[in-house]
Amino acid sequence: MLIKVGKKSIGLDKGKCDLPFLSHAHGDHLNGMKKKEEIIATQATLELASLQASIASHPQAELLNAGHILGSSALYAQTDGGSILYTGDFRTKEGICTKGATPKEADRLIIECTYGDPSFSFPSPHEVYSQIAKWVTQNQDAILIFGAYNLGKTQELIGALNEYCGITPIVTEDSEHFNKVYEKHGIKLERAVAGTQEAEEIMRGPFVAIAPPRIAKRSFASKLSAAFNLPAYSASVSGWVQKYRANTHAGFPLSDHADFSDILGYIEAVNPKEVEFVHGDGSQLISALSKKSPHIKTSPASAQRTLASPSPSQAAKS
Repeated sequence: MLIKVGKKSIGLDKGKCDLPFLSHAHGDHLNGMKKKEEIIATQATLELASLQASIASHPQAELLNAGHILGSSALYAQTDGGSILYTGDFRTKEGICTKGATPKEADRLIIECTYGDPSFSFPSPHEVYSQIAKWVTQNQDAILIFGAYNLGKTQELIGALNEYCGITPIVTEDSEHFNKVYEKHGIKLERAVAGTQEAEEIMRGPFVAIAPPRIAKRSFASKLSAAFNLPAYSASVSGWVQKYRANTHAGFPLSDHADFSDILGYIEAVNPKEVEFVHGDGSQLISALSKKSPHIKTSPASAQRTLASPSPSQAAKS
């Protein structure tokens, strides 16, 4: 998706444009970024994504905290047709590694809706950290393996296990680049990397590990149990556990996205004339807004649209 800011097109998590904006470093947002010499992004995002580009800026644009992962940001821009705010992936609740997303009033809001379903209602991250700590304590004589993606969730889990359990978890080597960038930006993470002497020492008894979700299943726990002659259990750590069963022994609703009510609350804070939903199904949010705020124009996103000013018909409805 593109927006027109002054004479330049800015790509929203899209490299094919005059000047790209990268909201955060997850791979599904890096389309066309690797060959760019300048990118609107935070320094942490460029480092996490291993991009060599320099940080670009635009006099009519500013970055706001998105609360998703380290360095994640939303883009606020003044255009000829009014102000636009694009969230990228965002979370409004404060976590152990991030503060909640910062809203700002805008005429048009382009907002992600990964969990745009009222069945998703997440506790505060700190409440989930306490749930995880209770489960760890209850199974202190077992091997525990948490399923988490290498960037974002792994670092949040390390921090929670450090602070709430006093535990140094074992992590994959693939996550270590991201762990080091987090530490460079002031987030201390006590962990042991699989295959190191420190990890081998920890694995002499019951231990806690973090692995990609595709690995951290019941079957892998069974293999660990047989190999170490200890009980072993797996846990899924995701917002999706509120709706779907994972092939694990436990599930914790820890998400780095906003839930349904968080999305509505953010929209209310932005007070837009128009809302466009991306990265999910916004139909139930559109239905809720039509009842709560019927003056707001809503629409699903189109990947190829260039947003600058409303069409005459859109302006008339705003």
